[in-house]
Amino acid sequence: MDGVPEARRAETEELTDAWIGRPLLFLDLEQPVAELSKKSWVAAASARRIVPDTIAVRVVARPPVALVARADKDGELWTIDRGGSFTGPYSGRALSKSDDFVVLSGASDAAALARGSAFLEAIRAEDPALLARVSDVALVPEGFAVTDRVARARLLFGPDAVEPGKAAPLWRAFLALRPELDRHALSATEADLRFAGRIVLKAPGDSGRGKT
Repeated sequence: MDGVPEARRAETEELTDAWIGRPLLFLDLEQPVAELSKKSWVAAASARRIVPDTIAVRVVARPPVALVARADKDGELWTIDRGGSFTGPYSGRALSKSDDFVVLSGASDAAALARGSAFLEAIRAEDPALLARVSDVALVPEGFAVTDRVARARLLFGPDAVEPGKAAPLWRAFLALRPELDRHALSATEADLRFAGRIVLKAPGDSGRGKT
């Protein structure tokens, strides 16, 4: 099998084990491949006969990009792909060595999930080091509320943060200014980055408009 994530190998073999020990030329390849293609984590699947006794199975898996707690499944964590589609329940262990999933919250439908996934993919494409700092992203009416676990700050980005060149430069500007803010006792746990050329800080317990 080619392209099957190790964590998904068992469920794939459930569909292909029926081929074992049977004459190659009389096997039905279409039905198992059709069933495999229905799996939420599969983007495409195919199989071909290689004479005298081999069947080559190729799978293109949808890579997961985030975790979502599904309200319709008692808060069970599921992975979603870049299109916002659920790819399966999260087992609590990595699907690959590079997995470090962000938790996405506040999404109530497929369109919102896709928007959250698009934001994460935009950051991943522009500045992977910033994505590594994220623990969770909440979809809020104002846009995206991001928890930077390294800076210990919650950053608010506008809806246009999914566009190229929007979120990463603002985020980097905040990090560059952070030492100066600390020096002037302006350290804050929340920063509004929705405005070009301006960072609005909000201290804990501050219900006002914050400081610019």
